[in-house]
Amino acid sequence: MASHPLASILQSFDFRFAPERDIRLQPYSGSAWRGAFGFALKRLLCVMRLRPCAGCPLSGVCLFPGFFGDDPEHETPRPYILAPQPTPPGGWIRAGEPFAVRLTLIGGAARAAPYVAQALVDAAARGLARQRVPFACLSASAAEPITLGGPSGSIEVNQDPSEPPSAPRTVRLRLATPLRLRLRGDLVTGRSLTPAHILEATLRRARLLGLVEPERDLSQLRELARLLAWRDARFGWLETTRFSSRQDTKMQLGGIVGEAWLDLAPSPELWPWFRLASLLHVGKGASMGFGRIELHAE
Repeated sequence: MASHPLASILQSFDFRFAPERDIRLQPYSGSAWRGAFGFALKRLLCVMRLRPCAGCPLSGVCLFPGFFGDDPEHETPRPYILAPQPTPPGGWIRAGEPFAVRLTLIGGAARAAPYVAQALVDAAARGLARQRVPFACLSASAAEPITLGGPSGSIEVNQDPSEPPSAPRTVRLRLATPLRLRLRGDLVTGRSLTPAHILEATLRRARLLGLVEPERDLSQLRELARLLAWRDARFGWLETTRFSSRQDTKMQLGGIVGEAWLDLAPSPELWPWFRLASLLHVGKGASMGFGRIELHAE
């Protein structure tokens, strides 16, 4: 894993949008953005008059099922992460106030980059949440330059290359959005969370996304992870509410938030995997920005 650049399997776009009117969103608004994005992507790609994907004769060649399929709530990992910034305290975003959204494509999904980036711009322009407040796209940056169309003209996407840093001895790990993991059917809490839990979730997610060969033996990595422990852990639980358009109801999605320090000296080989966790997100709701891990070398 450490031998190949992460940029070869991930492609990210950083967007800055601004609402045309004041709008109030949930603290973590990934569900609202994902719903609007999914509708816009289907409008952009579907040549069958937006018929259901199930039974469609083109489902084997269409790009849309790989991103959403028949059931957008299904927990099979999707090859993208839509991660909006947390909304300000109180949830209000004022008209004209910049709001950041990162869209990351994983593995082979990068071939659809022009479509998904355009769909996100279209989704924002059509409006978010029940108020359908339009968001204008102010700017976008990506690993490779492309041009997107918008209601106010074309938007040039600038190059923004990045390289993963070398392994630090100590790292501060912050759970920036709620992390929801299950261990043998039981929810992992802040008191029971270990570095090995995060590594295991990362390995599983990477394998399901096709980033790790199915036959690769990962037992040594798991053994190394058991040597690690938190220092000065400050984890808690945050309950959030999101609206499911498919079920037309509000749903609870709680998870662990907080931070801890991690001494990597016993297992420096694991650094690329924790780095990957910070890029992939882990746990339930990863495709809409939950389970975001921030790493800060100390």
